[in-house]
Amino acid sequence: MSLEDDDRKTIVEYRIEKAYTAFHEAETVANIGLYSLAINRLYYSIYYAASALLVSEGIISHTHKGLLTQLSLYYVKAERISEEEGKIIRQLFNMRNEDDYSDFIEADKNDIDLFMPKAKLLLNKLVQLNKLANPRQTT
Repeated sequence: MSLEDDDRKTIVEYRIEKAYTAFHEAETVANIGLYSLAINRLYYSIYYAASALLVSEGIISHTHKGLLTQLSLYYVKAERISEEEGKIIRQLFNMRNEDDYSDFIEADKNDIDLFMPKAKLLLNKLVQLNKLANPRQTT
């Protein structure tokens, strides 16, 4: 799929807005003890930001695993994000899948305490790397 520059910028801005919204949703639901939902929203905040970054460079992915692969190939291997940062999105992806599809596995407060600050830093970094984004920081 080929996108015109204006269309690409519109998609990037939309996905970045979704990323920040998902992050704020994660904070909100974590504060009321809905930890599995918070992990879901943290994952999607990073997913949307990563998706926007890939689109900004003309890289299209049609699946979650495809996005993880493309992010690893174009950003981790190119050392634009660290291996540790690449692991964060994979861990959140796995936790979201376990929460959604496995019995008796649920995120807890310790998971949120561990991943919330990491996701926040990664979200901001992915947006800053995006040449088509209007950078801002989540607070």
